[in-house]
Amino acid sequence: MNMISDKNLWFLEQSSNEQLSTLFDILTLEQNGNYRRRERLSNCLEAQLYEGDYFKYSDRIALELQYLANETVGDFLRQHQLPYSTILENIFNVLQIDFKENTPVIQLEEIFIDTLCDRSIGLKNSGVKELPFNVLLSEGMTTKIRRSSALRVAVPAVLYIALLRLDSSKNINIYDYVDATR
Repeated sequence: MNMISDKNLWFLEQSSNEQLSTLFDILTLEQNGNYRRRERLSNCLEAQLYEGDYFKYSDRIALELQYLANETVGDFLRQHQLPYSTILENIFNVLQIDFKENTPVIQLEEIFIDTLCDRSIGLKNSGVKELPFNVLLSEGMTTKIRRSSALRVAVPAVLYIALLRLDSSKNINIYDYVDATR
């Protein structure tokens, strides 16, 4: 596997096994609990060797997002790796969230969370910053997102990663946001 390192996902190495377990589940399981058809993570060598010690293969977990976010079957089969920033920008385009080119990923993630909060409440610039993961996710899972196998996994994964980064950078408790469902 020719792994391309993505600096925007390096912080996952500092996440706890519990946090990475939730991300693993988001990447491998559909909402109904069945395995995603395109996922490879649950059967990869690292998952077989380390099982529940997700910390030891956090880079492979990040790589799975880069694979699964491919819209075309050809890119998925060729294991084309989309940079995290491109995945985020693709989500913004589909959800019609305005952003400026070359905006740092951390700011894009904050815009993403703020926009989902505002849309959930129905007020622009509401100032509300803390809504549960499931509420934010339901706002992001539009019909167009649900129809795309790539975006159906990318939106919840990116939302969770954004909350993880917010947790690590601002010393908030992610579990105020996320009620991890498995």
